[in-house]
Amino acid sequence: MKKRLLATVVAAMTLTAVPALAAPAFYGDANIEYEKLSGQNSDLTNRIRLSMDSVISEDMYVHGRLVMNNNLKDGGSAPDGDNEIKLEQAFIGGKLGDFDVKAGRQPLWLGKGTLADVNGINGVQAATSINDIKVNGFYGKDGDNHVAAADFGTAYKKVNFGGTYLQETDEAKFIGLNADTKIAENTVLNVEYVKNTENKNDGILAAVKVGNAVNKGDLDYSLAYRNIKDGAVSSYSTDGNYNDSEGFRLEANYKVSDNATLTAYQDFTDSQSGAKKNKTNIEFSVDF
Repeated sequence: MKKRLLATVVAAMTLTAVPALAAPAFYGDANIEYEKLSGQNSDLTNRIRLSMDSVISEDMYVHGRLVMNNNLKDGGSAPDGDNEIKLEQAFIGGKLGDFDVKAGRQPLWLGKGTLADVNGINGVQAATSINDIKVNGFYGKDGDNHVAAADFGTAYKKVNFGGTYLQETDEAKFIGLNADTKIAENTVLNVEYVKNTENKNDGILAAVKVGNAVNKGDLDYSLAYRNIKDGAVSSYSTDGNYNDSEGFRLEANYKVSDNATLTAYQDFTDSQSGAKKNKTNIEFSVDF
């Protein structure tokens, strides 16, 4: 009897000593977006994304995200995908010495997004800090293309700056430099320079942003100028309208609530040959 009691106590203590795994966290976002490009029909779409994060050990976690794009105008395929639910992100991450490592299908963000702001590339990404310099590297595949990237960022006095390298394909390679600094109270200047090292075409994007829309009732607005030659940015760029364009963008973000944002911008741009390349975009998005 005493042996059974002792075994029960030991087992209970052993189970108590094992840290309980946290339940997976689910969250997501949804939007409705209107877009009109010069010379093209307008698009009205919506998107729903559901994300999941789960800690699987002290230094390891798993992340996944499902997405569905929908065309609200005619029920057909949305510009960024069809109406099927797709696995957009699925990777395991964790600490490996001084490195944060992610392996699997994941997003790739470089610099300020002009060269790369994309989801769903299969590969391995590692990030670390060396003497206040943040360093990030990526290697993977997108279809038949081998994709490689490196990114660093640091600060000197009141200026944040960084550099980027991207190999989108064996024939398309890019470099970028970026910087931002506060030029007045609640006002930030952002600048990014990009160059295609194969065809030598380059581009620059500069923006002044006032305010920061974070909480309900907040408003920010910005004015940007860009002059980007054909082929100077990759297909992973944050905006497909950046390539082969010159002109201005007016943008504003308003927080309808803490979890809902109304964004609108208007491009007043031409292609490098002088053809109109204006773009109107209005988006209402919510987090849940």
